Amino acid sequence: MTIRYRPSGNLIIAGQSFHTDAPIVNWTEGPKWDATSEYCMRTENDGDPRAKCTQDPRTGKDIPYGKLPLGPYTQRYSTRPALRSSKFSGGMHPSLEATRAAIKQFVIHHDGCNSADMCFSVLQNERGLSVHFLIDNDGTIFQTIDLALMAYHASEWNTNSIGVEMCNRGDAKKEPHYYDSGKYGPKRDIVPCKINGNTLLSFAYTPAQMDALTRLSRALVRLLPNLPAEYPQASPGQQSWGTLSRASTFSFNGYIGHYHLWDQKWDPGPFDFKNFCSKLRGSFCYPVFPRPPKKGALEDKPLVPEKADNLRDDTIELYKANEARADGGFFPVGPWGEARLWHGGVHLAGTEGDGVFAPFAGRLVAARMGASGTSVGSVNFVLLRHDMTLGHSRVQFYSLYMHLGDELGVAQADKAAWMTKDGSGWAKAAKAGEVVLLDEPIEAGMRIGRMGKAGPADLARAQLHVEFFASAELFTDVTGSPWQLIDGTAGGRFCDAPEINTIIDTNHDGMLSKQELSQFYASGGGNQLHYMVTLHVSEWTPDPSWADALRVPKDFKKLKPAEIDQLVAEQITPGLWWTPEVAAHCKLPTDGVVYHYHPVSFLGWFNQLLLDAAAAAGNNPQADASQATEVPKGITDDLADINGTSMRSSADGGGDPCNGQLTLQDMVRGFDAPECATP
Repeated sequence: MTIRYRPSGNLIIAGQSFHTDAPIVNWTEGPKWDATSEYCMRTENDGDPRAKCTQDPRTGKDIPYGKLPLGPYTQRYSTRPALRSSKFSGGMHPSLEATRAAIKQFVIHHDGCNSADMCFSVLQNERGLSVHFLIDNDGTIFQTIDLALMAYHASEWNTNSIGVEMCNRGDAKKEPHYYDSGKYGPKRDIVPCKINGNTLLSFAYTPAQMDALTRLSRALVRLLPNLPAEYPQASPGQQSWGTLSRASTFSFNGYIGHYHLWDQKWDPGPFDFKNFCSKLRGSFCYPVFPRPPKKGALEDKPLVPEKADNLRDDTIELYKANEARADGGFFPVGPWGEARLWHGGVHLAGTEGDGVFAPFAGRLVAARMGASGTSVGSVNFVLLRHDMTLGHSRVQFYSLYMHLGDELGVAQADKAAWMTKDGSGWAKAAKAGEVVLLDEPIEAGMRIGRMGKAGPADLARAQLHVEFFASAELFTDVTGSPWQLIDGTAGGRFCDAPEINTIIDTNHDGMLSKQELSQFYASGGGNQLHYMVTLHVSEWTPDPSWADALRVPKDFKKLKPAEIDQLVAEQITPGLWWTPEVAAHCKLPTDGVVYHYHPVSFLGWFNQLLLDAAAAAGNNPQADASQATEVPKGITDDLADINGTSMRSSADGGGDPCNGQLTLQDMVRGFDAPECATP
């Protein structure tokens, strides 16, 4: 029976301690299980014949393997290859910033042992292996090594991962009564799982273990910006229950199982990655309510419905909130309902003070609050970056929410949580009216702001600018994708695409008037543009010069140069925020040229893909207990992997030499190592 320790909750990363609400006992506390020790560490499990600790007569210290000379793996860890350069303060104490950038995967295992004590003994004393966390039967988390260091738990994937061993005997077909006596913790359910086509019976994880892992992961989401709450998918929204291609595993960011990496493994068995990650990232929702919630309704956020018909109806209402009610701010042209100027988002009409919500989980990377009033209303905004997996594709995109109400002007208790939570970047760096660079984790469905009032005098009303864009074109490998690319880079700030202009310009004068735009969208013409992907410079960049751009085409020929300068100073400059400094921090191109998607179409189509996948199959639907077989020969969990083949690799000491070309800023921004230049 493992002795219970009082968890401190202190998580150690790059030599720094972070307090969490997870039941963590780190290696400086409790049993002091230190995976960096080259020597045998006696545990309660010393009675097990595998746990062989023998005193070295030369040093008086215990040695592993029970014999001299020492075994081949006396060092159970290494520095991460990407952090070995002196520019990252390498060695035992690389910098926190570089460490946060380097960790991209969380590998989940089950140990096959009866306790975390036994697991540590096997790893440390028998096999010369290590893992960052052990989660015992009662949910206690033991951290055995700094997350900055590379533990030996997942072979070639050790370089950018952290790992956890969940205490679980595993094979319930072989030992169905293992937990009946209570000797090894509470009795567990027996559940089937189908991994790589093999239907196996496994013991479930205890509620205490799952609660502990959830608490730990919430802390990791907050502290590790390149570790999103994503999981391997066989199709959009459906967990993969088999080994992935090597290329896809190395490019994957998120939570992954040992069997996803090695076809000779079946741990962590029935672990439901989809459900686990979904709880971490929150519930998908709309940025605003498609229609006012019914009086007395329990919904406190505009959740995406689970039925396709309801999703379609909500999408139609959001189109109306722009094209029938906003009187301007159309996609992809017509800011404020006039001119051929590109407009990367839409304006959604509503009520001032209405909540604005994050539709997907992500990182809040930039914001402005407390900006003084302008001739176009509020220029307060929030920018989110989303890193998600859709089937076999990894997608990164941004969502922008402009013309927000001023959160600084409301009571502290009513402010958006990202501004007030302990340790928030805003609390440390807040500057009223200025763009603040942040890195705050945001759950889907979290309120990020309130609808403000915006527009020139004749159009001023409560409305929200919503914009979805990406640095690279998305969904090109999705079968049946409806998106049509329009390259508008040649026209600069003005749309010169005939596919767009011709259908709106009814008098064929080469310009777009307010009347033409209003009539086009009010009559339903916007349907023709909903699935266009427009590539052009963002309206939020100061370069190329707005004053110069407006002087060239005939669209603004009625204005004198001084009037153009005044228009730019009063209506455009106050809203700009896309500077080189902001671009570098947010991982955006400095020239501002990005792919824009109609936000309503994006939300409707993306969520429809997930609904279609859910309708096609449940999560691991083919796992039928009556079809369960013995674990096939050659398939193991971690306890049975005696040689540690799937945990240690010769590649651990190498690493990609191309990583030497990366700067710390590249790593923090999530850049992968570039290909080495060929001579």
